[in-house]
Amino acid sequence: MSNRHHRCNLCGKDFETGAGLRDHVERRHPKSDVHWWVVAESPERDLQFER
Repeated sequence: MSNRHHRCNLCGKDFETGAGLRDHVERRHPKSDVHWWVVAESPERDLQFER
């Protein structure tokens, strides 16, 4: 099991893979200015995200 966690900072949805997140962003937020970064926290915790 991977320790990697992918979350959309625009709506908060979680993904198992970066590819899943990229697909989600292209479909759901095509006109948004997306910034990618690494967060070093446990995915079990509620992480803050933009709305």
